[in-house]
Amino acid sequence: MRFVAPLCAAALLFVAACAPKGETAVKDSAATAAPPVVDVAAVKQAIEQANAKAAEAFPKADTAVIFAMYDNDAVTMMTGQPAWRGKDEIRTNGGKMLTAVKFSDVKFNTSTVDVGGDYAIETGTYEMTVTEPGKKPMPDKGKYVTVWKKQADGSWKIYRDINNSDAPPPKS
Repeated sequence: MRFVAPLCAAALLFVAACAPKGETAVKDSAATAAPPVVDVAAVKQAIEQANAKAAEAFPKADTAVIFAMYDNDAVTMMTGQPAWRGKDEIRTNGGKMLTAVKFSDVKFNTSTVDVGGDYAIETGTYEMTVTEPGKKPMPDKGKYVTVWKKQADGSWKIYRDINNSDAPPPKS
């Protein structure tokens, strides 16, 4: 028994002596590779082009163009409405809105676009005129934050969207 401790110590010294010296862990090139360079100007241009199509589609109530802009898992949050979750809910509720009121003079103005990976965050302002049946046209201005998600084909679709008017709330 008294030889067990010296034998264990000798075995440990032998293993330590045989271990390679000065080696470092193999680096995973995928883990250490620099993130891809994102052309923020190109992303902003794509978003502005999509917004221009939407601005043209709203007065025509062109639901095909408008709802094609949304990711399947999109969420939109508008003033005075519960959140619409998913493309189907957005299509249903947005379609009702587009038949209930007329939009004209629609403009979206992108202020900033920040890109991180497959997401782009757009902040901006909007202007439009909304006309309810039998009522006078009401000009509206406001602001929005839209999160765009890059799709497998490289296009960008709306993933999260929130907006609100600059107009004071209606008097009760």
